[in-house]
Amino acid sequence: MSKQKIEDCYFEHNSTIFSEMLGEDEEYLRLKKAKRAAEESLQSVISKEAWKQYLALDEICNELECARYKAMYLAGAADCKKLEE
Repeated sequence: MSKQKIEDCYFEHNSTIFSEMLGEDEEYLRLKKAKRAAEESLQSVISKEAWKQYLALDEICNELECARYKAMYLAGAADCKKLEE
């Protein structure tokens, strides 16, 4: 499988890859619920401007996490390719 085919496969399935990796994990769901509760508490005590800044930083963190999972996925696919050779 070529690098381009791996990239194409990733982009074709990236909307489900992460949910498949994390969606059923109980620890992930627990942490997600705790994060939502913390965000609700935070939003009630800080200014709207501070909340906007928090959301912007959270978005950056999400993008970095997605990049990390993409790298893990592509590395795993590359390892599978090496094993097939």
